[in-house]
Amino acid sequence: MGPKGTIKAARKYLAGLKLSSFSKKTEAEFRTVLNRATHRFVRKLPRKAKRWGAARKFINIFLRGIVYNRYLCKHYDLYRLERWLELPLDSHVAKCLSSEKGGEILPKWKTVIGLDRKTNRKYQKFAAEVAKRKKYSTYRVHLDIRYWRHKFVSPNL
Repeated sequence: MGPKGTIKAARKYLAGLKLSSFSKKTEAEFRTVLNRATHRFVRKLPRKAKRWGAARKFINIFLRGIVYNRYLCKHYDLYRLERWLELPLDSHVAKCLSSEKGGEILPKWKTVIGLDRKTNRKYQKFAAEVAKRKKYSTYRVHLDIRYWRHKFVSPNL
């Protein structure tokens, strides 16, 4: 998902993230840290890979992995993050979100590298609404798993 050097730069940046900085009491505080981390990440990417959307997706996947690890959650006090984490966006997720009831309000999907803050906010807001409507209410971050499985299992997940 990017030019040569992108993965190496991503690994280096994410390995250096101070996880305790994400342990916040409010969603607004968490969002501030997430936005700062995304902007710093973009600056660390190779010249041709400096894309907000790609940086945000990498961070979202990384943080989701942290939240799925109970040992890291406990050590860094990150349990409350689950409800605030964003859904990592890509064309498959965007297609599934657009097919949900009310999904026609979403902007036309372009690419991850073309994703900007404004479009991301719209997709995240809608994803949170969709997650609440699911048969077993969930958080938007987990929709990625449902949508990925949708491709291989049943459309009624």
